[in-house]
Amino acid sequence: MRKTHFIAAVGASALMLTGAMATAASAQPWGGYDRGYERNHDRGYNRGNLTTGYVDGLGWRINNAAQEGRISWGHARQLQRELREVQPLAWRVETGRASQWEYQRLAGAVNRIEAATNNYPRYGYNNRWR
Repeated sequence: MRKTHFIAAVGASALMLTGAMATAASAQPWGGYDRGYERNHDRGYNRGNLTTGYVDGLGWRINNAAQEGRISWGHARQLQRELREVQPLAWRVETGRASQWEYQRLAGAVNRIEAATNNYPRYGYNNRWR
């Protein structure tokens, strides 16, 4: 009888230990879901498509839209000018050094360029373009 109680006690403690380890492991960040919020790495901004690579590729999208006639060449020049103004902000946003104002300015410019190159009529300019 004592041997049975001993085996049951060892089994119960092993089960509790396994449960404690699983609980501790589930509290750890996993894969790409640790975005650095705890370390103030990017100030909680969800950068999404505001990386330097994506922003640099918008120049091609502007030229392609103008060549295909989706936007005028004048509008393309204006979008290229706006893109050149905000390109340095992409690096600051990507590295977490951007202020909230810089983040919003970059996000607004990227949204306007995407809307213009995706054939949405004059989105973001209150029915006019600068």
